[in-house]
Amino acid sequence: MVLTKDVDHPDHCKQYFDSIVLVHQAFPALRLEDVDLRAKFLKYEVNAPVIITGMTGGHPEVYSVNEKLATIAEVLRIPIGVGSMRPVLVKRGDTAVAETYKVVRRVARDVPVIGNIGAVNLPGLDERVFIDLVNEFELDALAVHLNPAQEVVQPEGETGFTVEVVEAVVRLAKAVKVPLIVKEVGNGLSMEAVSVFYSKGIRIFDVAGACGTNWVSVEKHRLPENDVRRFVAESLSSWGIPTPAAIVEARYIAPDATIIASGGVWDGLRAAKSISLGADLVGLAKPLLKKLLLEGYEQALKFMEAYIQTLKTVMFLTSSRNTFELRRRPIVILGPLLEYLKQRGVDVNEYVMAR
Repeated sequence: MVLTKDVDHPDHCKQYFDSIVLVHQAFPALRLEDVDLRAKFLKYEVNAPVIITGMTGGHPEVYSVNEKLATIAEVLRIPIGVGSMRPVLVKRGDTAVAETYKVVRRVARDVPVIGNIGAVNLPGLDERVFIDLVNEFELDALAVHLNPAQEVVQPEGETGFTVEVVEAVVRLAKAVKVPLIVKEVGNGLSMEAVSVFYSKGIRIFDVAGACGTNWVSVEKHRLPENDVRRFVAESLSSWGIPTPAAIVEARYIAPDATIIASGGVWDGLRAAKSISLGADLVGLAKPLLKKLLLEGYEQALKFMEAYIQTLKTVMFLTSSRNTFELRRRPIVILGPLLEYLKQRGVDVNEYVMAR
């Protein structure tokens, strides 16, 4: 459905990304080959700060999709996530379901593999379930996703985003021996949401802003024509925090956290802008999946190579030898992003100096 229906956020996000101006350096004082994209993430050294974020799993038909995505991650030596692992919990003992996830680690042996579970599903579940999950699937981290906007219009949605969820996340973080990543799924993390989990010791956040796939719109297409929630979903077609704004919200309130920027970060220029704005890594899903399903593995691999090469080129043109330097190169924030940040109480000049 993500590939066949119009389920992306409206293109107002272009204005937000266009509001970020990286200052061109006509004399970079380095060669392109001097640019080093390597990054440390989850005890690994990866070749680029780019994550193939979780997309799918749970149905035997997607086994080959995850296998190919894992191959791309291994070839490029970049992290990869899997889709929601709820099917594993619901269908315990179903080997075919489990294999759609296990294939990722089997293929991607030398890069971080990130599991994925819904935060709203945590209360009431025994933490030992997740200890076993981490061990069985050889996960390096477990992403816990917050998706209230999706759940509220989902046919089988659960809306219990209460303090019990926070308590369950805290218990889970203490129980498992890998880091937790608190993430959104496409409506963005606010500084208030980040603060709740940051104060409890979480140190990795994926902002998943409202610039890419809109899961509210996806759920709309699953609802009957006369279902009231369908009309609610239509009204929420542009709901959320644009990714550039979400990056700043997260970095502003959690200055020492690892921030992942995803949500419409679909080309290398947007990746460079996101890192310059305050992200440590970027993530993408839909455009890679689209390439893979419509054009095949080779074109999907080429797409990712071009993505990474574009990021490297922009770093060269900003005189940045690495992402640390990119975060410290001149940046100009204009237009709607500037206005948004001012109204959110962010001193933009101070933020730019401290990012």
